[in-house]
Parts: sequence; structure tokens; C-alpha cells
Amino acid sequence: MKHTSKPRRSKPKLTKYKGSGGAGRNERRALAKSTLEIIEAGHYTFEGIKYDLRSQFDAMLSGTHYYDPDSLSSWEQPVTPANELARDTPTEISIVEVSTLEGAGFLSSVPYASEKERRRRVGVLNFASAKKPGGGFQSGAQAQEESIARSSTLYPSLVSSTAEKFYRLHHKNPKGGYYSHAMILSPNVTVFRTDAGRLAAPMEIDVVTSAAVNAGVARRTLHGMVAGAAEEVRIAKAMKERMGRILYLFEEQGIKDLVLGSFGTGVFQNKVPVVAAIWAELLLDPDARFANSFDRVVFAILGRETFVEFKDIFEERQLTK
Repeated sequence: MKHTSKPRRSKPKLTKYKGSGGAGRNERRALAKSTLEIIEAGHYTFEGIKYDLRSQFDAMLSGTHYYDPDSLSSWEQPVTPANELARDTPTEISIVEVSTLEGAGFLSSVPYASEKERRRRVGVLNFASAKKPGGGFQSGAQAQEESIARSSTLYPSLVSSTAEKFYRLHHKNPKGGYYSHAMILSPNVTVFRTDAGRLAAPMEIDVVTSAAVNAGVARRTLHGMVAGAAEEVRIAKAMKERMGRILYLFEEQGIKDLVLGSFGTGVFQNKVPVVAAIWAELLLDPDARFANSFDRVVFAILGRETFVEFKDIFEERQLTK
């Protein structure tokens, strides 16, 4: 992946990069325990340097915000005048075969074009469990949310009294796997581990936590059969609405660099071409609502089959522009 010092003015660049491997379940469980201990201590040492986590940790907790299901519903409205001024600066889009943390690391390492850019923020979408903060990261589970929770200070934000509303809502009514458009914003999250579990210099990200539609559950009827085409249309419609609100929240927060991915296509069984096509509709098409809202978007995708299938959709959309 080529580093750039400023947003490109050409068509989005599609690239790929081989991601890193993972640890075993027992090792991941031990890493989660160690992460919670570091958070409790409020500091850690890496390469002889002691890093204090407390100021950013306090900022994260005080800034944690819950968005109820009716929030951000106006996302389809025309862009603001401020964004209108940037209509000639298309988003640089990269599709890479890396983890979310690797994608965030790339965006954090892009050289600054000016002193103003030193205040740039990297936004990360957390593919959340609707009912369990951090998913199964403490038991050694391995998925996108677990990796973020195991490597950063995110978990205390998700179990805060503010964020608890998100999980209580979905426990009370999961809506047949559709869950809701509710979200949690966790700013100033500090990442201090690599995907492999090694300590690293701190990296700050802003995390939006959202649960995709659990399409596997939504497809099951009362009689245990798989629902038909009408249900697939309903799933896609709900996913587009949720994904539009996610982008709107990042836009409202003034976050210009994003790490997204193949949202909900793992355990939740959303179809990769459908999710890729929705992201393309929202970000890539000439009349896309968010075509010029961001400077850089990295789609970080692990799993060769998913990566190729996702990338192919974007390449097809580019050819038809």
C-alpha cells in the first residue's frame, strides 16, 4: 500500500496486502486478561518507555455516547455547505487484506500534509455483538470486535453506564435478528497491542460500535425454514439504513479517515456482495451521499474468499462509472 501525504484527486485506488496471523484461544484469553490489567494499572511500558493511559482513558469514558435507534435518521439529507465545498476531492478508497488494526495503523502512519492534519482522527467501525460488550474476547474468541477489545482500552467504554443501554435494548428485543440502528461512540480509544498480542506504541482511534443485522437468524421462519427473496430485500434495506447512519455519525464527528470492512458477513451471515454493493452505493457512485465526505477509507478484510468477492464488487462499480 502506497503512503500518500494528501487525499488523492483521482479515482479511488484499490490495493491489497497480506494480513498477519493469529494466536491460539488460550493465548488470546491470557492476552485479554493482561489487557484488562494494563487498563486497570493505567500505564504500560514498551521498549523502555512508560506510556500513561489515564488522560486518554478519562477522555474516552467522558466522551462515550449512546445513540438511540431513532438517532441519525436524517442521514440521507443533502450534504452541508462545508462538505459541498469539498465536492472536487473524491475519497481515496483502499481495499486491503489486513485486519482492522492494521488498517488503522496505515491511516495513522500517513504523513501529515500540514500542522492542521496532526489533529486528524482515525474512525473505526466495530462489528459488534448486539448483546455482549466486546463479544467473546475474554474467553479467547477471535473476530474483529474481539481483536479490538483485546488490543485497546475500548472494553471499559462498552461496559459503561452510558453504553449499557445499547445491550439492554437488544437483550429486551432483538427483533428477530434485525436488532436496531442504535450505536455507541467511543472516542479517544488507545490501541496498545498488535493483532499478534505484542505491546506497541500507543495509537488513538475513535470507535463506532454497531451491530449488523443477524441475517442468519432473520432468514429463519417460525417453522425453521429459510425465508425467501422478500426477506433478502428486507435485510438489505435494513443494512443500508444502518450503514448510512454509521457514515453519517463519522461525518458529524468530523472524522475524515475511516476503517470499515465486510460488515456482518461472518457469523451474522450477511451476503458479501450485498454489503459491498451498499458501501459502494454510499461512497463510490457518482451521486453517492458520502462520495466526498471523507479523505481516506480503508476496507480492512481478512479471509481471502471474502476479500476477493468484496473487491470484485468495487471494481465492477468503477468500470460502470
